[in-house]
Amino acid sequence: MKPPLSTTPAKIVFALAFVSSGFLSACAASPSLRAARRGDLVALRASIERQRACNALDSAEVKELARETASRELSRATSTEVMARIDEARACSRALSDPLGTLARTQGDVGAAATLALLEATPGDKDGERWLRRYGASPNALWRAVAARAAVGEELGPARRAFYTDADERVRLAALRAALEKGDHTDRRPLLEAARLDPNPLARALASRALGSIADGEAVLALRDIYWQADEGLRQSIVDAWGQKEAAAAGGIRELIRVAETERGTPPIEAGWVLLRFTLVEDAAPIGTRALLRAMGEGLSRDRVLAIMDAPLTDPRVVDALRRAAATSDPAVKTAALARLAESPAGAAASRCGTPEGVEHPKGWDFPGSTRATREEALRGLWAYAKAGSKEALYALVRAGDRSATVGVARDLTSPQAETRLAAARALIFAGELARAADLLADRDPHVRMTAACAMLNFRDD
Repeated sequence: MKPPLSTTPAKIVFALAFVSSGFLSACAASPSLRAARRGDLVALRASIERQRACNALDSAEVKELARETASRELSRATSTEVMARIDEARACSRALSDPLGTLARTQGDVGAAATLALLEATPGDKDGERWLRRYGASPNALWRAVAARAAVGEELGPARRAFYTDADERVRLAALRAALEKGDHTDRRPLLEAARLDPNPLARALASRALGSIADGEAVLALRDIYWQADEGLRQSIVDAWGQKEAAAAGGIRELIRVAETERGTPPIEAGWVLLRFTLVEDAAPIGTRALLRAMGEGLSRDRVLAIMDAPLTDPRVVDALRRAAATSDPAVKTAALARLAESPAGAAASRCGTPEGVEHPKGWDFPGSTRATREEALRGLWAYAKAGSKEALYALVRAGDRSATVGVARDLTSPQAETRLAAARALIFAGELARAADLLADRDPHVRMTAACAMLNFRDD
């Protein structure tokens, strides 16, 4: 006999509710996520391995594990470690706004450091007047830094400029980052003084870059005076300043061309890269390309690699230069050149104008009947170098999307060296292999766990 119709729906609803509640509780948190919340590293590693073996660990879940791991690191760090964890969390502070917000409500240096991290991730208005009233004259330098970082825009200019000369460099750096975020033409002279006189190299670099967005002709020339006395790092910052819109229009382009054409080292490489952006300015982009081509073929290994990474693959002369660099005996230069060639679309012609006169094809390259440098040829070159023992080549293969190289890179996740483990994770994450890199969320070193988690949270699938 059939049950009464009036009772059947109720029973069905009850049964469905029972099944649904069990299903939801099982799916609300995976074993990996529960282990991450508990901070059980052994269980977390084992669960990650099981899920990966079953192809049940996707990027979305790895990111959730990374968020839980990083949140736990911030909330459970010892008093001696929490400042280091906050500093590491600045790299992904937007994704960690909740745990940072909890720390920001505490007093002392921890609360100030967490608040600073949140301000860095906050676009637009930072409620600067409120922070200035509360902490502008605080005896705690980190809370003064909070007030300085929030002092963005012209209306808060007087307070911000006062912070440029604060006795504590953390306050000065925060104020200069506020100036860099939003230009204020009244800042020209104070920023110039900071670029010239601040004892902190980073402060001088920030002041130079901030000045670039508000520079007139006088400021451009003043930066040139500083440039002649500056070290290489500050010179690069001044080059970047000259490339900003206002500075470029006020004579910065002229200075960039002078550096690109007459100097050697990293500043002309930076100038060359900046000049590539000015496609509507006569000769700017060609001069920039020539500077990069020159640096690719001569100078220190470090400089050649920098030029290789900046040079535009759309220019056939660059691809020809990359082929020659790929035949060099310098391991760093060779790997960088092969890695850039691997970025070329498969089968794309490298040059419309053939090999330059007097230059032979690099030994070991096979270009039957033409001067072609394809992605496949570059990958073969990287594999040959990787099999000879080059870790850089193996990492370059992973970054180029060669999935067969991920197994070799993943072995470095168990290296005794923390930076080696992180380098392997960064390469895997760059290639979208978050599941392979997830083991570091259960690493024995909290610095590695937090740094890896931030890298995963910053990964974009699109």
